[in-house]
Amino acid sequence: MPRISKLNRPPIDFGGETLGQRVARIRKERGVTQVDLAEKMGLVQNIVPAIGRNRLKLTAEMAVRFATAQDVGKRKNL
Repeated sequence: MPRISKLNRPPIDFGGETLGQRVARIRKERGVTQVDLAEKMGLVQNIVPAIGRNRLKLTAEMAVRFATAQDVGKRKNL
């Protein structure tokens, strides 16, 4: 059975966006289609809009796949 975390962390502030809305915005800003993103993430295409509309929550694995597919968080020229 999972343990309850004892860490006292505030919730993540997404600036008024849901996580799904943020995924959709980043995808659109980078000019990536839903089909292309699904292929890069190794998912079927209909999952991508479901995430963007908050009908499906991102699992930790899907979040990592999204970040990898979109090069989110990579530092450049350090």
